Amino acid sequence: MQDFEFEERDLRLLHALQVRPRAPWTALAPVVGADAVTLARRWNVLQETGLAWTTSYRGAGARFVGAIVEIQCVPSSTAAVVVDLARDRQVVSIDQTAGDRDLVVTVLCGTDDELSRFLVDRIPMVPGITSTRTHRVINLVADAQRWRLRSLGVEEVSALERAVPAPFPTKSSLPEKAEEDLVRFLLMDGRTSVADLAHLLQVSPSRAKSALLHVLGSRKVVVRLEIARTFSPWPVSVWYFMRAPASKVEVVAASLARLDEARLVVTTGSTYSLVLAVWLRRVEDMALLERQLNQRFPFVEIVDRSIVLRSPKHVGKRLDPDGRRIV
Repeated sequence: MQDFEFEERDLRLLHALQVRPRAPWTALAPVVGADAVTLARRWNVLQETGLAWTTSYRGAGARFVGAIVEIQCVPSSTAAVVVDLARDRQVVSIDQTAGDRDLVVTVLCGTDDELSRFLVDRIPMVPGITSTRTHRVINLVADAQRWRLRSLGVEEVSALERAVPAPFPTKSSLPEKAEEDLVRFLLMDGRTSVADLAHLLQVSPSRAKSALLHVLGSRKVVVRLEIARTFSPWPVSVWYFMRAPASKVEVVAASLARLDEARLVVTTGSTYSLVLAVWLRRVEDMALLERQLNQRFPFVEIVDRSIVLRSPKHVGKRLDPDGRRIV
């Protein structure tokens, strides 16, 4: 039984941070309905207890290739396989699931060659794995940076977006090495302040801000807010493996990306043409979602699905068995 439940003000704060993950507390205060000091203090508590955090990863502006890998394990070896794979930077997320696969592993690499080496050379060397099935990602249609808690109203979100405009691409005045260092610092902490970045890079605050706008605006780095799913109003996570006619795949994928429940939508070059990950309020909501999908897309087959039991690693961060970030 969970020993914590998010308060409504927590959910409002976290929704605001989903919209603008790097927004200053003073800008968030009028939207959330609490003063800046209170918000900063509450955020620190949520972070320190592993209930919420910012995560950063390379976005569309940086080259990457990915795959969804289904893994079967010797039952007694699953925990050891998780520990082994979680060490690899190429392994972004690991879900332990119920269904026809023990693990669903999300892999991101910088090049096709790196992905091939990881899939062909690395995974077979992990003791305890009995079989794998790999789905090479063709197109990342949507990820969880679009997902929202739905605790703020439309007008409140619009007010925040006006108060804190989204980063836009600018030219960076930093050398390539310094820019890579900036990216590395953001990957460690997406809310690192401009002042701290300037100190770490040993440049002026204006140059640090310009470089920051460049990497965020060009989507070389994506910063997003994450919460401990098991403590949230949407504690149920499900993977769907789907097949659609080739002429309909992109249309269906775009529609799936607009689902409130969608956390990940990718097209793949494999047995399944589409893979969808969702968060739901209850397990029973699977039937409702599947009925809606069938009515909207009668030509799409849900080939299989798996309910997530635990997520030992999520977007690069290690989580404990309860779903809290290990800090």
